[in-house]
Amino acid sequence: MKLTKILIVVSVILFAFGCEKKDDHATMKNEGHTAQQEERLIYYTCPMDSHKHIHDRNPGKCTDCGMTLVAGVITSEQKMDYYGCPMLTHSHIRSEKDGNCGQCGMKLKPMRLVN
Repeated sequence: MKLTKILIVVSVILFAFGCEKKDDHATMKNEGHTAQQEERLIYYTCPMDSHKHIHDRNPGKCTDCGMTLVAGVITSEQKMDYYGCPMLTHSHIRSEKDGNCGQCGMKLKPMRLVN
């Protein structure tokens, strides 16, 4: 009986900490603007269009060509380069039109690459 109570308490504590909202996306400020509009970092990717499938959570080098990875950020429609899937593993899903990701169904977001 005592072991059951301990397991329940431990489970509740783990559940509480596991459900805590965490924003592990960095926030970037637009350069040269007095109004501080924020962009949300989603992933780092190779700037070469043929290597857009290369992605990482951290800065680094492209494993195919060695170029420095650039930040893929969600931005405003005025500053966007493309609509993209906000999932890290779907960094290759890019479109000129608003819509949904063909792999996971999530709504595509206005995105741009930041050097």
